[in-house]
Amino acid sequence: MATVMKTSREVRGIGVSIPRFDAPEKVTGRTQYVADVSVPNLLHGRMLRSPHAHARIKRIDVSRARALPGVRAVLTAADVPELKPGARTRAHALMAIDRVVFAGQPVAAVAADDLAIADEALDLIEVEYEPLPVAADPIESMQPSAPRVADLGTEADTSEAQAHSGIAVSGTQTTTRAPNIAQEGRLSRGDVPAEMAKADLVVEHTYRVPMVHQGYLEPHAAIADVDPHGRITIWSSTQGSFPCRAEVADVLDIPESRIKVIPMECGGGFGGKIRALVEPLAVLLSRATQHPVSLIMTRREELQAGMPAPAVIIRLKTGVTKDGTPLALEAETVLEAGAYSGALLTMSAVFLASVYQWPAFDVRGFEVLTNKPSVAAYRAPLAPQTAFASDSQMDTIARKLGLDPAEYKARYLQHGGDLMANNQPWAVNGADQCLRRLTEHQLWRERDAWRASGGKDGHGLRGTGIAVGGWVPNIQPTSATVRLDSDGSVTVVTGSVDIAGTNMGLAMIAAEAYGVDIDRVRIVTADTDAAPLSGVSAGSKTTYTMGASVRDAAADARRQTFEIAARELEVSVEDLDLDDDAVVVRGVPDRSIKLSTIGKRSNTFGSKIPPVLGVSSNAFSVQAPAFAAELARVEIDPDTGEVTLHGFVVAQDVGKAINPLGVEGQMQGGAVQSLGFALSEGLLYDTQGRLTNPSLLDYRKLTAADLPNIETIMVEVPAPEGPFGARGVGEPPIVPAPAAIANAVEDATGLRLTELPLTPEKIALGIAARGQSGV
Repeated sequence: MATVMKTSREVRGIGVSIPRFDAPEKVTGRTQYVADVSVPNLLHGRMLRSPHAHARIKRIDVSRARALPGVRAVLTAADVPELKPGARTRAHALMAIDRVVFAGQPVAAVAADDLAIADEALDLIEVEYEPLPVAADPIESMQPSAPRVADLGTEADTSEAQAHSGIAVSGTQTTTRAPNIAQEGRLSRGDVPAEMAKADLVVEHTYRVPMVHQGYLEPHAAIADVDPHGRITIWSSTQGSFPCRAEVADVLDIPESRIKVIPMECGGGFGGKIRALVEPLAVLLSRATQHPVSLIMTRREELQAGMPAPAVIIRLKTGVTKDGTPLALEAETVLEAGAYSGALLTMSAVFLASVYQWPAFDVRGFEVLTNKPSVAAYRAPLAPQTAFASDSQMDTIARKLGLDPAEYKARYLQHGGDLMANNQPWAVNGADQCLRRLTEHQLWRERDAWRASGGKDGHGLRGTGIAVGGWVPNIQPTSATVRLDSDGSVTVVTGSVDIAGTNMGLAMIAAEAYGVDIDRVRIVTADTDAAPLSGVSAGSKTTYTMGASVRDAAADARRQTFEIAARELEVSVEDLDLDDDAVVVRGVPDRSIKLSTIGKRSNTFGSKIPPVLGVSSNAFSVQAPAFAAELARVEIDPDTGEVTLHGFVVAQDVGKAINPLGVEGQMQGGAVQSLGFALSEGLLYDTQGRLTNPSLLDYRKLTAADLPNIETIMVEVPAPEGPFGARGVGEPPIVPAPAAIANAVEDATGLRLTELPLTPEKIALGIAARGQSGV
């Protein structure tokens, strides 16, 4: 519960829009990232990657590379005894041993005096491959006769699910004998065939979403330094310093106590930097050379061999009565995980049958391995793809029955207390309020006039779409400390990596709970040797969980401060207030003691005043789901299929906006990424598993020129256990846009497109086909 404040004025803390205190350094280029770290005698690492998606390694000759002046080490799997056949996760598959399973998999690594020498050394390594049959299509890969991807049997990896999703990982099993099915799950309730037989309208579609890259600005990057005593220091662009330390220790069979991870400023992650992708190999190169080694992936490597979001295929069949009452839902989801398991299978299945009220449902899901890079999380992992299917389906039903799509969705939206598909009850949330706010918006109320206006010169096709989607963040124990310094300022120490301005929010929570202005609060993200334990910054749980520990630690520090002041002023604690930089006796303003005085006396020889150090550790049992609704107004050129966005609105339940300016940025940023899903992004592979668009010239990300002003509407439905009622805000805004855009396209053209991205080519071909058919 929120701490009750006792101050003689309003504190400049939560609820005030404050620019991030690291913004000037970022925009002027002074922020230090991994590539900016200056370490004496630093070497530079590079990885030789396989050009084949599936091949046997017959021979590797590194002699010429090792002989090149300036090369300090060349490693292959034969040089790394920690590598074992049958790696179960991507992190354990540092380099291919005798078989590569995706194009871009490392087969050798080089450390040299500079990058040019390292790149030259890669050209000197000779590798003889024997190409093998490739499993490139997820549906074909499900067959028992498909080429086997895993070295041994398949094994589900649910660590990503645990890091992100608060939906219980239930119903997951593996019963098939198909070699490439890593997970198989089923969730059902009621008699689906019987209910489907009663339906007056049955709608069946297959929705497809390709693999997409998270698009962070800074690639995976790490510097490792193994000292003569075997102590390891890692500077990393990671979303979690403690999980990074744990994974490096596990992969290399090293005690965690010998590893220190220094989390650097992370230039974006969005879930793609949870796994230790380059850190273990950097450690091996440093150990081999006895020098610190920098290993930074290039943009091309990121696209070819990063850890993208999975491709998703959802076959969805729904039955309703003639007035739209939902009766039954039947679905099958196929999640393409690449070469190693890691998709959130159950999350997708649960969300299909849990956002709207389906009394009977049967959802089967499969995680399938293919010879492509293994996947990772991407901001609300699998929720945008799932919402694209479920919300598009609801929109189609409403249009076929002549109903208002928004009103129809609002009528059958689930609420707090309703049971999800896995029998986990929904916690209180603002999904309905978000959707209602958009139905009242001018863009929605004027959608008929917009559609009839005909666009520029009466030539364009115009439409408006609305969609809703959300996320259930996971929970994780956290801890924090808050101390009073000698100058009267407050320092917050956490181990939580700041990936989205979360440090600003945590500082504001500390200011509010202690009772000082934000200007007096400093927040420190410490390394794993100094920081209180914390989890990964992911899944929209940082403010919710770490914020609670910061709040409680600040309240603890405030309590200690008041106890000291009460002794010094010879009054009761209950008689004290905090006024700006001093603790004062209520009603007697002349009797006070400055915070700086308390801070200094606690650090003076012979002083009987103990240092003020607030401490808090929390575990959690209550989750806080968060929803967003999004509205899109589009115009489509019927000749080219080009989509122009003329308006986009995000309404989101934020619980309590700690920093409204930062929340707005998260809402807009998530919406932009979601629009990329909808309109342009997709990793394209040929039949041999090779990426055909491995650069930002071909992998089309949206720019500011593609976007209108994104309007934000903050809905505040307090989370009962959140700090001051706050919810996580990072995940929900990326969820609804693909469905909202698809719904707007159908409103404009009459086309229900079910494959993302909705490129001009797909839309133009659909319009042409519709015209030829006379529909």
